[in-house]
Amino acid sequence: MKLVSPEATDEMLVDRAEGRNIIHNYFGVQQRIAEGPQAYLVDMPDEGSRISPHYHDVDQYQVVVGGDGVIGPHPLRPVTFQYADAYTPYGPIIAHKDGLTFYTLRMAPSGGHFDMPAARHLMKAKPGRSIAGSFTLGDPYGTPAGQCVVENLHVTEPDGITAAGIRLGANATGKGIASDAGGQYCIVCSGEVVHEGKRYPRLSLILVEAGEPAPEFTAGALGAELLVVQFPRPSERLGSDPRQLATRDMQALYHLPKTWLKEDAKH
Repeated sequence: MKLVSPEATDEMLVDRAEGRNIIHNYFGVQQRIAEGPQAYLVDMPDEGSRISPHYHDVDQYQVVVGGDGVIGPHPLRPVTFQYADAYTPYGPIIAHKDGLTFYTLRMAPSGGHFDMPAARHLMKAKPGRSIAGSFTLGDPYGTPAGQCVVENLHVTEPDGITAAGIRLGANATGKGIASDAGGQYCIVCSGEVVHEGKRYPRLSLILVEAGEPAPEFTAGALGAELLVVQFPRPSERLGSDPRQLATRDMQALYHLPKTWLKEDAKH
C-alpha cells in the first residue's frame, strides 16, 4: 500500500484552447509514459472549460471530488465515479459555474488523448464498458466513534471491477475490500486517515496493488470517508494488462491532437 497526500504532489498547468487544466500528479506524470501506475487530479477552474469527446488505450477511472459539470448528458458532482474500458469513448466533459475537479486513475499510463471522431481510425479494439456510480458523503461524525461501515457501490463484475465506500467513525480502524483483481485506488473523500504516525487528509490517494491484502485504515479524530475503486483482472482484452502495456514504444506512442493545446504544458 502506497499513500500520497495532496501537499506531496507535483503541480503543472496545461493551458488548453478549451480552458485551463491544473494537474496534480500523484503517481506517474500526466502526458508522460513510463512503467507503473498513473494517477493525477485535474482541476478545471473556469466555467465552460471543456474536454472534447475522446478515448484512451488503457482502462481508467475518473472520480469527481469537487465542483460540478457534465460528462455527455450526465451530471457530475462529488463523489461521482466512472470506469471506462480501454478504447471506450466518453465526453465531452464540461465544467459548470464552480469549476470541476476530478481524479484520473490508471494502472498503466495512457498512450495519449485520442479525440473523437478524428482518431476513430486509430482504435485497435471495439468500445467496451462504461460504468458509473456515486458515493454520497455525510458527516463523518455520523458514524459512531470506533466503528467502520463498508457500503457496496457496484455489483462486482466477473473480472473483478467493483467499488465501495468506507465510513470510519472517530479514531476507528477498519479494513477495506480484498484487492483480488487488477489493483485498487482509495481516495480520502472527507476527514483524514493515519498511517505509520502520519496524517493523510482529504484528497490523499492510496494505491493498493493487485494481490495485496485488504488495506487497513485508521481514522483521525474527525473520522473519515473513503472511496475504493477496483480495476479488472488483466486479460487478453487490449488495454487491460499493465505488463503488456509496458512493452509499448514509449517514445513513439504518445498521441495528442495538435489542436488540443494552446501552448506547451507549463511546469
